[in-house]
Amino acid sequence: MRETLTLIERTAILKTSELLSSIPTEALARLAARGRETHVDAGEVIFREGQPNRGAFLVVEGLVEIRKGRALVSMRQSGDTFGELALNEGEPHEFTAIATNHTHILSVSNEDLFDTILDYPEVGLELLRGFARRLSELAQRIHHLEGHVAHLSSSLKSAGVQPATYQSGAYPRPDLPTGR
Repeated sequence: MRETLTLIERTAILKTSELLSSIPTEALARLAARGRETHVDAGEVIFREGQPNRGAFLVVEGLVEIRKGRALVSMRQSGDTFGELALNEGEPHEFTAIATNHTHILSVSNEDLFDTILDYPEVGLELLRGFARRLSELAQRIHHLEGHVAHLSSSLKSAGVQPATYQSGAYPRPDLPTGR
């Protein structure tokens, strides 16, 4: 795959990412220099659940589906990051990333990212802040979904349908119906 961006362009693209925007330009330039560009066609798998981890990714242009099995987990568009930093290089991915249309991505290995964090601790701090925001958003989504489940359970009970009861170990929350 061809590399099409200059170092300055790569750095500017990293700076446009919400997750990376507060990081000093010098640190982003170092990440940009270590990055590798890839162009993938629509429907092409970037990485598959179970394949070895290759690092972190940023969508330069295009759209990427993040899937767990057949379930769509999220969509990543221009400026969005994806990948599983909790994994060491080579550990199996927990998700699958698929290009929805022609997509241009910039990737950096976890090792290069961690080396940059050691040289520029503010990179690690900003990534931590970004992950905390994502975690808060996910917690809000879960809370919203729990509200829907409670409403559906109540509707079923009002209609005379008794939802299945909780079975130990089946769900972490005994107050949620099993849906069986």
